[in-house]
Amino acid sequence: MSRLVGMKMSKYVLGFDFGTLSCRGVLIDLADGSLKATAEHSYKDGVIAGTMKHKRISLEKEWFLQNPDDWVESMSIVSKTMIREAGISPEDVIGVGTDFTSCTLLPVKKDGTPLCKLEKFRDIPNAWPKLWKHHGAQRYAEQIEEYAKEKTTWLKEYFGNSVSSEWVYPKILQVVKEAPEVYREADYFMEAVDYIVMLLTGENTRNKGILGVNAFWVEGKGYPDRAFARALDTMMEDVAETKLSGRIVTVGDSAGHVTLKMSRLLGITTKAVVAAGHSDGAVAGCGAGVIKSGSMMLVMGTSTCHQMMYRKFHSFDGVCSVAADGMVPGLYGYESGQPATGDIFSWFAENCVPKTYEERAKEEGKSILEFLGGMAEKLYPGESGLVALDWFNGNRSILSNYNLSGMVVGLTLESRPEEIYRALVEANIFGSRRILENYESHGVIISDIYAVGGIAGKSPWIMQMCADVFQSDIIVPLFENVPARGAAVCAAVAAGSEYSEQGCKNFEEASERLIPKERIIYHPNMEKAEAYDKVYACYRKLHDAFGRDDSFMKYLKELRKGKKRHE
Repeated sequence: MSRLVGMKMSKYVLGFDFGTLSCRGVLIDLADGSLKATAEHSYKDGVIAGTMKHKRISLEKEWFLQNPDDWVESMSIVSKTMIREAGISPEDVIGVGTDFTSCTLLPVKKDGTPLCKLEKFRDIPNAWPKLWKHHGAQRYAEQIEEYAKEKTTWLKEYFGNSVSSEWVYPKILQVVKEAPEVYREADYFMEAVDYIVMLLTGENTRNKGILGVNAFWVEGKGYPDRAFARALDTMMEDVAETKLSGRIVTVGDSAGHVTLKMSRLLGITTKAVVAAGHSDGAVAGCGAGVIKSGSMMLVMGTSTCHQMMYRKFHSFDGVCSVAADGMVPGLYGYESGQPATGDIFSWFAENCVPKTYEERAKEEGKSILEFLGGMAEKLYPGESGLVALDWFNGNRSILSNYNLSGMVVGLTLESRPEEIYRALVEANIFGSRRILENYESHGVIISDIYAVGGIAGKSPWIMQMCADVFQSDIIVPLFENVPARGAAVCAAVAAGSEYSEQGCKNFEEASERLIPKERIIYHPNMEKAEAYDKVYACYRKLHDAFGRDDSFMKYLKELRKGKKRHE
């Protein structure tokens, strides 16, 4: 039941964070920001790669899909679990917020039905949601980039003069070229978070911050013109007016109310206001209470997202995008990223660690990554004689090239697993340093660096390495589920438009009322910082040698594809 706060009844908001493998949720008390409940549920099909789950249909390399039914099922289970554990009345939930891995894109009908749920399209991979890390559209991204560089000015001005295969237009063009029947049947192509909001409300809305990152949408100009779309393919001439149509909303806006059907699935009522959806990286600022110009957010998990808030607009190469109101209203959101961080560490643990290490980790009651981290932490910068490149899933920022791949240089017969592991961690942090330097050199001045996500909370030695490599303080909020809390903050602001006494009138009020103040600050060790500079210089040489000319790594990738074709 509701509890009394003075003479008022407590009200609550739900925040859902749709990650790569699961949906996490938080239930927040609007009176004081206290966490009343949290829950998580893994997707049944997880990441669909290699072979489809429902039938043995092979997928090409770099294809990563998901099952939209998993999202709805997980959200329902998470919501009902939290309502039950908190022991509150369903009618006291007045707001729902969501964030999602971005760009995850799917074709849907006007009533919200994903095309992959229709029998005639179920066996067509292009009818399924393409996960953020789906890079099967790389060749289409290259085609779009080549044309946009020649024919437009907006690519350089707003999108770092490059096109990512993760974005909306390359993924749509892939459908047009490989499964035109899917393109013709689809009424909309939707970011997964906008799709979830559409399910919740029955309304087609699109967050302009996400569009400004992934869909070439620019404040005051909209999508690229019909001539640009027609040049990509004549079928796409009206893509902006049809397949990408919808009411444009800003983070913190109300997208509508929960429908009766979805209220039953979530265990709440139709009184709840649904906030505009957000991306999992960009929402981290809201979740950490960081809404000040000059703040850089490192969202470190499976990948690393670099989310920067700044009051002024600057255009420069190497940034993924610059979007008005990209993270919070009133500030430009600058986005960059590394498409593999935790993924690299997990790959190494699963494929490159001897049995003796696994046995020792088990004896000490540690996971293999905890065990490796404990050994790697003791090494001094440069001690191993190794330097690596972190492009195991391509390069998203600075070079913006998914033809690139990883590398470890300096291996000898004396190299140990913990040394290789440390070199991979260093490479990822060096990649972040390169991104931060690019911001500073183009007039986007970073005043504070925050780190959130699983790695930030669980790996103090990696956070200390960030401080040493960046030669800057690193601020880590001491609470979990930052993106989910950010989604809840968005819900609180959206609910404030209707429930003015219980909700929040703006993000400033929400940050003050709903965000815990506990944090830890990692200060740089300047002795180690100087040692890292020497290793970083080696990283920069490799970065430029193999990144500026991708012919070598691209050739290796083509050889691998050629082998697959002959099998």
